[in-house]
Amino acid sequence: MGKSGRTRRDVILRMLDERERLEVAELTRRLGVSAMTVRRDLHELQQDGVLRRVHGGAVRRERSPFETRRVAHAEEKLRIAARAAGLIDDGDSVAIDTGTTAHSVARALRDRRDLVVVTNSIHVAGEFQGVPDSSAKVLLAGGVIAPELCLVGALATETIRKLHVNKLVLGCGGLTAERGLTFFDIEEAEVRRAMLEIAEKVIVVMDHTKFGRTETISVARLDQVDVLVTDAEPPPPYPRLCRDSGVELVIA
Repeated sequence: MGKSGRTRRDVILRMLDERERLEVAELTRRLGVSAMTVRRDLHELQQDGVLRRVHGGAVRRERSPFETRRVAHAEEKLRIAARAAGLIDDGDSVAIDTGTTAHSVARALRDRRDLVVVTNSIHVAGEFQGVPDSSAKVLLAGGVIAPELCLVGALATETIRKLHVNKLVLGCGGLTAERGLTFFDIEEAEVRRAMLEIAEKVIVVMDHTKFGRTETISVARLDQVDVLVTDAEPPPPYPRLCRDSGVELVIA
């Protein structure tokens, strides 16, 4: 029996991590599907920018750090994004940060009506451009362009602090009992703190690997979060910490 589409593409990505070129014939044997199905998977991965189609197969395309994180735990991020998007209504104003899981939420929100989206991520802003009949208004914070195509610095944080949003979709690099939500880049962390200041409701999106992981910069305490959406039941002590902090825990 063949694997699901997302599972097949995850296998292809893992194989590309081990070698520079893959052949369609080899993939049909490995995945148990037709050559037409493999070509369709390769086409979708090429559209995502993670490989390049060549005659008879595909070759690895060097990924940016953002792309590398985006394809990691991709199936889990899609589930998280779908649940988080369900918490956002037509007509909401929502801030969305630069993380790859938050970017997946932005993609899941493209059919919402009359959204106001505040972001410092060029990736997120781009999700709402070119969508037929889109009514979203996107406010892209100014600032210095960082390597991951996001805007940081004093201009970005000052712009965001002048605004107000109903909801914030916030990713993180890790969560621990001692340090709360953490991130690995100080300038992006400052923008996230500014977003926290202007939001009525904070929705954190993170896959299960972030529990117990800590990064360099502390961004927020757990009790600053309203809803935490993840893909699996967290290990102890995080369910209890969420209850004690008044955080609604949602398992996608």
